[in-house]
Amino acid sequence: MAIGDALGATLEFLTKEEVQQRYGQLKEIVGGGWLNLKPGDWTDDTEMTLAVAEGILINPHDPVKPIGEKFLHWFKANPPDIGNTIRSVFIKYQELRDWHKAAEAVHKEGTRTAGNGALMRTLPLAFAYRDPAELYMMCTYVARMTHWDPEAALTCFLYCLLVRQFLHGTRDKVSAWKEAVSKYFRFTPVKFSDVAKKLVLEKLAVIEEWPEACLNSSGYTVDTLACALCCFHGESFEETLVSAVNLGGDADTVGAVTGGLAGVYWGFESIPERWLAKFSPIQAERLERIADT
Repeated sequence: MAIGDALGATLEFLTKEEVQQRYGQLKEIVGGGWLNLKPGDWTDDTEMTLAVAEGILINPHDPVKPIGEKFLHWFKANPPDIGNTIRSVFIKYQELRDWHKAAEAVHKEGTRTAGNGALMRTLPLAFAYRDPAELYMMCTYVARMTHWDPEAALTCFLYCLLVRQFLHGTRDKVSAWKEAVSKYFRFTPVKFSDVAKKLVLEKLAVIEEWPEACLNSSGYTVDTLACALCCFHGESFEETLVSAVNLGGDADTVGAVTGGLAGVYWGFESIPERWLAKFSPIQAERLERIADT
């Protein structure tokens, strides 16, 4: 996930055509981009994912409060790359002191809250919660800390279910997807069932053929999930991730979401050593400490 973030950050906000003109095909972690990053630097995608993981480790039964504390610690450092929806919720939280009330208030004020800021940080939930009903609940609680639209939580849930299929050992990608969708329909509550069906049957139906022609690397959570799934046809971690980030657009988040999925499928040893070497010892220690815990 962190590798995908660091690779894709260089290309964020560039169109696919601009990526091709400037880089041909970017295959190396080179930094730069609109944030002028050093090679190996990551963005809010990784920072918020680490916050989720740390919060779960503190209190897996009720992780919202510790996750929120980690979010605020990061926010107080004045990060340059925080998303508009998340920034608005963080500010509203200072007034309401309740994450879900703050997110709902921002949503009702007219802010679009089906962005990919929840999806980008959801991977730790797939490792922590094995029961699909509990996984749904936790995906919803954590997504709705900032993104109130049910599409945000539903894409998180579907993504985590697919991750769990690979953790169970399913190697056929299409079979894993179909089983994840089956559980997704089975465990999504009735009140969101219409949204859930529309999301999969209308917006994600094409991915079973793993196409690329209609991909849109936007900040919309469903578009990001579609990009990750459609690029997942690759034969290796590297091929898959390179394909994903070179779509441009919200390339760091598409890279992070794709990287998490591909990492689970192919394993840590599949990550090119030259990419891992771009992380500083402090970054590597932080990742390894949380993963080991």
